[in-house]
Amino acid sequence: MSGDTEERLRSALAGLAETVPDPPDAYRRARQQWRRRDMKRRALTAAIVLVVVVIACAVGLWALSGASPGRHVIFNAGVQEAADGPGVIRTDGICPGCR
Repeated sequence: MSGDTEERLRSALAGLAETVPDPPDAYRRARQQWRRRDMKRRALTAAIVLVVVVIACAVGLWALSGASPGRHVIFNAGVQEAADGPGVIRTDGICPGCR
């Protein structure tokens, strides 16, 4: 575009913009709409995070509830104590399930 065309277009758009009345509360309404959208976005994000955490906890509890005490020994101090009697602690390092 040539400089003359740009100048004519600029002046025409400026003249058109001056004829458009702007309401006095336009900024306030726009800000309220922005805040409302922001609150909805934050609430939706919090709800999604909450759902993900609840699902992760439910899957973990489901997995733990299906485990049997005879398998997947993580800590065997209770098993050793039950085999030798209450209050007896073995120091030889031999676990009954490791043989």
